[in-house]
Order: sequence, then C-alpha cells, then structure tokens
Amino acid sequence: MKMQQWNKKAATIMAATMLTAVVSGCSGDGNGNKEGDSGKEIFNATGMPIVNEPITLKLLVSKSDTDRSSWMDKEAIKIIERDTGIKLDITEVPAMAWNEKIGVTIASGDLPDVIIGGIPNLTLNKGSLMPLNDLIEQYSPTLVELYEKHPEYKFAGTLPDDNLYSLPLLQTKSGNTGVNFSINQEWLDKLQLKVPETTEELYQTLKAFKEKDPNGNGKKDEIPYSFYTDENYGLDAMLWHFGLVNDETAHVMVEDGKVLFVPADNRYLDYLRFLHKLYAEGLIDPDGFVQKSTDLYTKGNKGLLGLFNHHSYADIAVGTENAEHYTDILPMKDANGEITVLGSKFAGDLDIDQFAISVNSKYPEAIVRMYEYINSDFERMMTMAFGRKDVIWKENADGKWEKITTLPEGINNFAEFRHTESPGMKGFYLLKDEDIENQNVTDPRDLREQDKNIFYKSYLKEEVIPKGMDTIEAEQEKNNMFTEIDTYIQNFLAQSVLKGVDDKQWAAHLDKLEKLNIKRYVELYQSFYDRSQSFK
Repeated sequence: MKMQQWNKKAATIMAATMLTAVVSGCSGDGNGNKEGDSGKEIFNATGMPIVNEPITLKLLVSKSDTDRSSWMDKEAIKIIERDTGIKLDITEVPAMAWNEKIGVTIASGDLPDVIIGGIPNLTLNKGSLMPLNDLIEQYSPTLVELYEKHPEYKFAGTLPDDNLYSLPLLQTKSGNTGVNFSINQEWLDKLQLKVPETTEELYQTLKAFKEKDPNGNGKKDEIPYSFYTDENYGLDAMLWHFGLVNDETAHVMVEDGKVLFVPADNRYLDYLRFLHKLYAEGLIDPDGFVQKSTDLYTKGNKGLLGLFNHHSYADIAVGTENAEHYTDILPMKDANGEITVLGSKFAGDLDIDQFAISVNSKYPEAIVRMYEYINSDFERMMTMAFGRKDVIWKENADGKWEKITTLPEGINNFAEFRHTESPGMKGFYLLKDEDIENQNVTDPRDLREQDKNIFYKSYLKEEVIPKGMDTIEAEQEKNNMFTEIDTYIQNFLAQSVLKGVDDKQWAAHLDKLEKLNIKRYVELYQSFYDRSQSFK
C-alpha cells in the first residue's frame, strides 16, 4: 500500500471497530452463511441457470464519473439477469463519494450481498466480508488458473491470515514500465548531440539546452529539466541514474534480498550532489518544488522543456503537436555501468479488492459463479469491460480484437464511451495477458506506449517490494513512522538540491535518521518482504 493513501484508508478504522460487535454476533457455516438460512437448495454447481428459482442480489457499486447511463441499462448486466436466474438490485454510488459510503455502510452492519468498487482498507474491514478461498477453488476455475500463472496476484490479495476476502479486477497491458524519461529530440538534432548515456553526458546535454537556444527564438527561455513533486513527474526517477529506487514511495528498496533505507545510502549523497550541481547552474526548473502539474504542462505546451519524466503519454505534458519532437530514453548508467528502472508492480491494473461478498449474503456460491460466468467467456468479459461487440469493440477477420474509437454523438472521449456502455473499470472482469496479446492496436499513442514497454523491459528492477497487505499492527506502525520520516526527507532533499550538502551535513543527516528509528522501519519492510518470498 502506498503511504500517501494511508490517511484516506485509515478513515475506515473507526468503521471497522464499530462493526466488531455486529460481526461477532453472527454464526454460520464455513462459507459465512447464517445458520438455517441457506440458498444451497436452489443452487446449481454447474451449467445454467445458476439457480433454479429466481433470487435477488443486492449490489452496492461505484459508478464512474464518466458514466452517462445506469448499470441496469448495460448489456453485461442484462446478460447476467437473462442467463443465470439472478436478479440484481443495484445501488449506484458516485465514485467521489465511494469511500465515505463504504465506511458508513460497513459501520451500520446493513450490508448488501456484494460490494463492487473496492474496500478502502480490506485488512481493517475483513470482519464484514466472507473468506473466499474454498469458493474460488470450487467455482472459479478461471481465477484459479490466473493465480497459478501469476502467484504475485494471489499474494497481493491474500491477507496475513492466508484468506482471500475479495475477487479482483484485472486489465493487463503489454508491459509494466511505469515512469520513463522523454527528451527533446529536435533540440538534440539541432545541436548535433547524441542521446546521453551517463550523468556527465546528461549534464553536458542539459547545459547545451540552456546555453545554445535550441528552440531558436533568440531567448534563453529553455528549461533543460523540469519536474514537480509527484511520484511520476518528481525527482525519484533521477535516483535511477545512481542505481537507487524509491520503492512504494516509502524510501526503501530491495538489494540482494535485503531491504535498505535509500536516503542512508552513500549513493544517495551522490544523487543529491548531482542535483545540486544542475540546480546551481540553472539546469533544473527552479519552480520544481512548488509548481503543480498544470504549471509543468503549460511550459511543455509552449515548447520550453528539454527533459522530463512521466508515467504515460508525452502529449499529456507537452501537447499533441510537441509530442512528436520527443523521444523516450533510458536512465543514465550508474557508476557500475548498470541501468536501473523501477517499473509498476503489475503490467496494467490489478484491483485486488474490487468484488467482495458480505457476511450477510445467503448466496455466496451463486455470486462466485456469477463472477466466473462473466469471466469464463471472452465476449462476456469484454462486454463487462468495454461494452457491446461491434459498438465499442470488434473482432477482425484474423481473430484479433480492437477498439472502435469513433465516438457517438454527445460522447466526449473514449473513457465516457466505455463507461456509458459498460461498468468498465468499476465492474468485474479479467482482461488477461493473452487477451492483450490478441489486441490489434491502431492508436498511434498506444503504439508508442507499446514501443516504450519493449524499450524498457530488459532494464526493469526485479527485486522489489511486492504489492500486498501486511497485518493491521504493522501497517499502522509503518505509516505512523512514515509521516515523520517523509516530512524530514522531503525537506532535506529540497535543501540539499537548493543549497548543497557537505560531509558534515551528511553526517548530521545520518544521525537524524538513526533518531527516527529507520532500523525499525526497515525491519517492518524486511518482514513483509520475507513473507512475500515464502508465499505459495
């Protein structure tokens, strides 16, 4: 879990505590059904319909901000009601109000059968949810196969008590490159410079960008390197030039099986001194520590940026016309000649807490079979993920599929098109590796994204802190420590970049880290990492 998310997630602690009395009063069988009140008599373990007599399931769902229709109007929902014998009573909650609604609902104990859209803190709220391990084994072979192929997905969803309390949403992509560097190739060509490969070459390139008017307007308005304080557009990626990464934005990384605290490493001192050199010579945007995304984008659209790092399409930062002037480059080689890239933990989106069954439901078997029914067939899965075939996606003669990007009247963009046609990213589907491999990509932006993933793939750091959930106690301790640690590190970083850091100041910094008890902080991450490595 990323530390920035803790405050929002911690807001559910009180809700979970209030629920304890409600849950402790429940007794039932191994699947969470209350005694004497089961839907098994009408349930079919195989075939259609799922139930012999109609049942109604209450669903609480998160509705996308770009959704212009009701869930009941979507084809995927109609398929469920048509084929399974299950009727759906759906309560839609705007995405912006979701976390608050879930907190109130869980605290009240008045739970629906299914919650679709994520549980703000699964660890804290597991008492209101049904453990699903046995049900998955029995009724979701598609998910069993996926977990066998990708045990890291299963680990991400498994709580320390070894139970799975939710079913995931998955949308893979062609690679798991996260942040990357883009450089102004037009400026390089004009100045007859090659793409830099070392920190010294990068320094010389940025210096030329500043001094030689590569945009040709007769002004010294070029910004050699710009950033803002975000994990994707910030200075963390510059750590890679020194063989370091800021994993999980928690100031830790794994090296040879050991978790280390990055700002205590001598390579971090080299990183600070390099950044100060760039700043002192005007090669770093002086607004970097205070500007917002819109400020950087404005500069990018004016054609002022030489180098920047980002996590998506370059045109977001520099505009469509300027984007064609930029090329993706690798991080600089470190002192050992190695290239380090911290990728995203998964190739795409994995929402492990997307689909949860409450302890109040009488029909857990039928619910898991409903999830499986959608995901066991490509067309049904695509209908849940995108919408109707031949309306928003199509199958070509060669068997490959592709998006239909011609927008209907009144629809502003593809995200709106998708979420009006389907539950989309708020639904429950498994768009797997083989599905993405079978996609015919035609959008130039997506093609460039594919090329980027191929370009970076062989340099991705393999030893990383995995996605997953720790114990409540460990999560609380880590996050409590992080608040003070991160505040100090961010201030120290800014001061070191702006004013420099000498040996005496570095020694004082290390003393401060010892007082912040980074030894204990690292122990907590090491324990979690070790558990992940022994997970089966």
